[in-house]
Order: sequence, then C-alpha cells, then structure tokens
Amino acid sequence: MAQMNEKLKGIIFDKDGTLFDYAQVWEDVLKEGINSAFVSMGKAEHQKAKKAMLHLMGIDEHGDCHPKGLVFTHRPIQILRRFLLYCIRYRVNAIKAIRAYHQSVQNSEVLLSEKLGKMDFSLQQTLFSTLKERGYSIGIITNDNASSTSIFLSLMGLSDHIDFVSCRDSNYKKKPHPQAFLEFCRQQDIMPGQVAMVGDTITDMLFAKRSEAGYTIALLSGSNDNKSLRPLADVVYPDISALLADKRLFPAP
Repeated sequence: MAQMNEKLKGIIFDKDGTLFDYAQVWEDVLKEGINSAFVSMGKAEHQKAKKAMLHLMGIDEHGDCHPKGLVFTHRPIQILRRFLLYCIRYRVNAIKAIRAYHQSVQNSEVLLSEKLGKMDFSLQQTLFSTLKERGYSIGIITNDNASSTSIFLSLMGLSDHIDFVSCRDSNYKKKPHPQAFLEFCRQQDIMPGQVAMVGDTITDMLFAKRSEAGYTIALLSGSNDNKSLRPLADVVYPDISALLADKRLFPAP
C-alpha cells in the first residue's frame, strides 16, 4: 500500500464496477447478449446453459456480482480454460459461442444507451465536478472498448470533467501494466505518488501498485471481493458515494 505523504493532484478511475454498480448496468446487457448468442447457435431453449454462462461471466442467480466471474479477471489463460470447461460441460461449440457472443455484445449499444438513459448519475457528476473544483486531473483507464466507454461517459454526464481516457483499443498496454497510468502522469505533469487510483478488482489494485500510485481505493460495487481487495488497498468502500467524504481526497482547508 502507498505512503500517504504526497498531496494528491490526480485521480484515475476504472469504469465498470467503479463508476457504477456493475450488475445494475450490465446484468440485462449480458443476459441479452447470451440469449442472442444461443439463438444464433440454435440453442435458444437451453436455459440451464444460459444461466450457467451468466454465472461464469460474474453475475449470480440473485443478480449480484461474484468475484470469480470472468469479467473480473484479466488473466487470458484462466479465462480460456474456464470457458472451455464450460463449453465441454454444456456441449457448446466454443468457436461459435465466442463469435456469437462478441457479435451480440457489439450490437448491445442501443440497449446499453436505453439502460443508462434511465439511471441517475447525479452523485457521480457532483463527485467529478467537486474533484475538478479542487484542482484534480481526472483519468479513466478501462479494459472496455472506446465506443462503449464514450457512450458511458457521455450518458453519465462526465465527459467534460475528464482529462485522459485509455481503453482496450487505445495504444497502451492493458492493466495491470503501468503504461497508461504513467502516460496520464506525463500529460498532466504530475508524479505517480500524487495520483489516487480507484478500482474494484485485484487487477486495479496491482495496477496501482505497479504504477506506484500515491493512494489506492478499492470499491465493492464490482467484483465485491472484499477478502482479496482489503490487503491491497489503502481503503475499501462499498461504492463510489463514499469518496465525497474521503479525508485524503478532500482534506480540510
């Protein structure tokens, strides 16, 4: 964990599970994507396999996130192995499933836009405007693609507050490699120790450590992996709403 002695001048956020509750936004989109994928494979009636796929991705039968979901890990070998085991168990053609799922997710932007358009992001808007008023540079570093990220930030009303964005298809190495973090620091002319990192996964915490972030905040609104996140973070909060009361981000005058 970081040494808490530098004055913070920048803050970097992950997106999914950090700026908002992961399941609240993505559950319906993932369900629609899985349904479309099974229809295209001619397996529309395979309800048990579809439920198992949703659980594999990271959302349980109660609509809550669980830390073992594939969406919360960025280890390619582990993802591939677990996906192939799923395909064998449920007699799903792996290549067809991957193609169909990716195509359905790419086509989900309309559903995503409708979902976001009905949600209240006033708290996030207040947080970001307050951070800017305090002089913070703000970055978003996510493993989602640029198109989806742009939709999110625009519909959440945050775009105008953000100084730096790095996505899966940006020309930076993926988290937990520190390249995007250090580029944010270079562009904003601040040191890594002057930057807070906010995320919801072990990958985000490792990203902060390898980047030598000055302050590491874990939120439980994504992977919900309190046991693993707590030893790696300076503080752990239920969700992003707690940041407005954080004394390190907003010290008394």
